[in-house]
Amino acid sequence: MRWLEKVLGRLDEAVEWHSPGAMAWRANEAENWLRLAPSTVELVGGADDGESVFPFYSLHVSHLIEIFDEPPELRWDTISNEFSAEGRIAGDDVWVTLSREPFADEEPEDVIDPDGGIRKMKPPPA
Repeated sequence: MRWLEKVLGRLDEAVEWHSPGAMAWRANEAENWLRLAPSTVELVGGADDGESVFPFYSLHVSHLIEIFDEPPELRWDTISNEFSAEGRIAGDDVWVTLSREPFADEEPEDVIDPDGGIRKMKPPPA
Protein backbone atom coordinates (compact mmCIF):
# COMPACT_ATOMS: atom_id res chain seq x y z
CA MET A 1 0.00 0.00 0.00
CA ARG A 2 2.18 2.78 -1.28
CA TRP A 3 -0.47 5.38 -0.47
CA LEU A 4 -0.52 4.32 3.20
CA GLU A 5 3.25 4.67 3.49
CA LYS A 6 3.01 8.11 1.91
CA VAL A 7 0.35 9.31 4.37
CA LEU A 8 2.07 7.91 7.46
CA GLY A 9 5.44 9.21 6.27
CA ARG A 10 4.17 12.79 6.00
CA LEU A 11 1.82 12.81 8.98
CA ASP A 12 4.29 14.75 11.16
CA GLU A 13 4.00 17.68 8.73
CA ALA A 14 0.20 17.75 8.98
CA VAL A 15 -0.23 17.25 12.74
CA GLU A 16 0.92 19.67 15.45
CA TRP A 17 0.72 18.31 19.01
CA HIS A 18 -0.46 20.50 21.90
CA SER A 19 0.58 17.93 24.51
CA PRO A 20 2.75 14.79 24.50
CA GLY A 21 1.29 12.01 22.42
CA ALA A 22 1.14 10.08 19.20
CA MET A 23 -1.34 8.85 16.60
CA ALA A 24 -2.85 5.40 16.52
CA TRP A 25 -4.03 4.15 13.16
CA ARG A 26 -6.09 1.44 11.56
CA ALA A 27 -6.19 0.67 7.86
CA ASN A 28 -8.16 -1.55 5.53
CA GLU A 29 -6.09 -2.56 2.52
CA ALA A 30 -9.00 -4.01 0.54
CA GLU A 31 -11.11 -0.85 0.89
CA ASN A 32 -8.22 1.70 0.89
CA TRP A 33 -9.15 3.55 4.05
CA LEU A 34 -7.07 4.84 6.93
CA ARG A 35 -8.41 5.99 10.29
CA LEU A 36 -6.19 8.04 12.60
CA ALA A 37 -6.84 8.97 16.22
CA PRO A 38 -4.76 10.22 19.13
CA SER A 39 -3.34 7.45 21.29
CA THR A 40 -4.33 7.30 24.93
CA VAL A 41 -1.68 7.77 27.60
CA GLU A 42 -1.84 6.88 31.28
CA LEU A 43 -0.90 9.39 33.96
CA VAL A 44 1.58 8.06 36.54
CA GLY A 45 1.95 9.72 39.90
CA GLY A 46 0.14 12.70 41.32
CA ALA A 47 -3.55 13.13 42.07
CA ASP A 48 -4.65 11.63 38.72
CA ASP A 49 -2.45 8.51 38.92
CA GLY A 50 -3.77 5.74 36.66
CA GLU A 51 -6.15 7.97 34.69
CA SER A 52 -6.14 7.62 30.89
CA VAL A 53 -6.06 10.83 28.85
CA PHE A 54 -5.40 11.72 25.24
CA PRO A 55 -3.42 14.55 23.65
CA PHE A 56 -4.90 17.38 21.64
CA TYR A 57 -3.59 18.29 18.21
CA SER A 58 -4.08 20.67 15.32
CA LEU A 59 -4.41 19.43 11.76
CA HIS A 60 -2.74 21.54 9.09
CA VAL A 61 -5.18 20.76 6.30
CA SER A 62 -2.95 22.26 3.61
CA HIS A 63 -0.20 19.73 4.44
CA LEU A 64 -2.71 16.86 4.32
CA ILE A 65 -4.01 18.02 0.93
CA GLU A 66 -0.45 18.02 -0.47
CA ILE A 67 -0.27 14.24 0.01
CA PHE A 68 -3.09 13.72 -2.52
CA ASP A 69 -2.52 13.54 -6.27
CA GLU A 70 -5.17 16.23 -6.79
CA PRO A 71 -7.36 18.22 -4.37
CA PRO A 72 -9.44 15.72 -2.34
CA GLU A 73 -13.02 16.01 -1.17
CA LEU A 74 -12.90 17.30 2.42
CA ARG A 75 -15.57 16.78 5.06
CA TRP A 76 -15.99 17.75 8.73
CA ASP A 77 -18.58 15.68 10.62
CA THR A 78 -19.70 17.31 13.87
CA ILE A 79 -21.66 14.24 14.96
CA SER A 80 -18.64 11.95 15.00
CA ASN A 81 -16.11 14.77 15.54
CA GLU A 82 -14.07 13.59 12.55
CA PHE A 83 -12.37 15.19 9.57
CA SER A 84 -12.00 13.17 6.38
CA ALA A 85 -10.34 13.55 3.01
CA GLU A 86 -11.26 11.38 0.05
CA GLY A 87 -9.31 11.30 -3.21
CA ARG A 88 -6.33 9.75 -4.98
CA ILE A 89 -2.93 9.11 -3.42
CA ALA A 90 -0.21 7.39 -5.45
CA GLY A 91 -2.89 6.54 -8.03
CA ASP A 92 -5.24 4.79 -5.56
CA ASP A 93 -8.68 6.04 -4.48
CA VAL A 94 -8.41 6.40 -0.68
CA TRP A 95 -10.26 7.73 2.31
CA VAL A 96 -8.33 9.21 5.26
CA THR A 97 -10.17 10.07 8.48
CA LEU A 98 -8.80 11.84 11.55
CA SER A 99 -10.72 11.64 14.83
CA ARG A 100 -10.63 14.12 17.68
CA GLU A 101 -10.70 11.35 20.29
CA PRO A 102 -9.02 7.93 20.61
CA PHE A 103 -10.52 4.75 19.25
CA ALA A 104 -13.17 3.42 21.66
CA ASP A 105 -11.18 0.25 22.42
CA GLU A 106 -7.76 1.95 22.58
CA GLU A 107 -5.64 0.95 25.56
CA PRO A 108 -2.79 3.22 26.72
CA GLU A 109 0.65 2.23 25.43
CA ASP A 110 2.51 5.20 26.88
CA VAL A 111 2.63 6.83 30.30
CA ILE A 112 3.20 10.45 31.30
CA ASP A 113 5.02 11.03 34.58
CA PRO A 114 4.36 14.04 36.84
CA ASP A 115 7.25 15.95 35.18
CA GLY A 116 5.60 15.61 31.73
CA GLY A 117 7.99 12.93 30.45
CA ILE A 118 6.47 10.30 28.19
CA ARG A 119 7.62 6.67 27.94
CA LYS A 120 6.33 3.28 26.83
CA MET A 121 4.10 1.57 29.36
CA LYS A 122 5.87 -1.75 28.91
CA PRO A 123 9.51 -2.10 27.92
CA PRO A 124 10.08 -3.77 24.51
CA PRO A 125 10.70 -7.53 24.66
CA ALA A 126 14.35 -8.48 25.01
